[in-house]
Amino acid sequence: MKDLRKIIELISKDSNCRVFKPNNELIVDKKIPEDLDLFFKLTNGISLFEDESFGIKIIGKEDFISTNEYLYPKDDVIWEELEGDVTNEWFLIAKSPELAQYISVDLTEENFGKCYDSYLSTHGEEGMSEIIANGFTELLWNLYNSKGKGESWYWNENTFEKIGDAFD
Repeated sequence: MKDLRKIIELISKDSNCRVFKPNNELIVDKKIPEDLDLFFKLTNGISLFEDESFGIKIIGKEDFISTNEYLYPKDDVIWEELEGDVTNEWFLIAKSPELAQYISVDLTEENFGKCYDSYLSTHGEEGMSEIIANGFTELLWNLYNSKGKGESWYWNENTFEKIGDAFD
């Protein structure tokens, strides 16, 4: 299933999920993939399976910032290392702070729209930044389809066909 509207409609009917009303007052001032732009026009985020082990929240416009900005305080020494780093163009798209799990969408020209595992302790590390979806719609479908259950996140399951690493 690849139609974003149909996926959101399906999720909205699931009693274990919440679709938040769009916030058209906030504007995303970055070039973003078409499906993500449509998502923000239709919703202001989705909460998927909060009561399950691997529930996660797809963020709204107010949290759509560089994942680095979200994860690291402004006065952190890491910013010296991150100056000019490609990860500054990876934006937060989903989070489960209780599990230190974050997902980023790449806004660079080279990997525009790809979604990465941005687990807190491995975010932005070469060889540890797995591509978990080729685009936002694919990510949303996979997260919804996993129902928040299992032994791990869907991309860590044996059945997941590996796509590659952000730095490949």
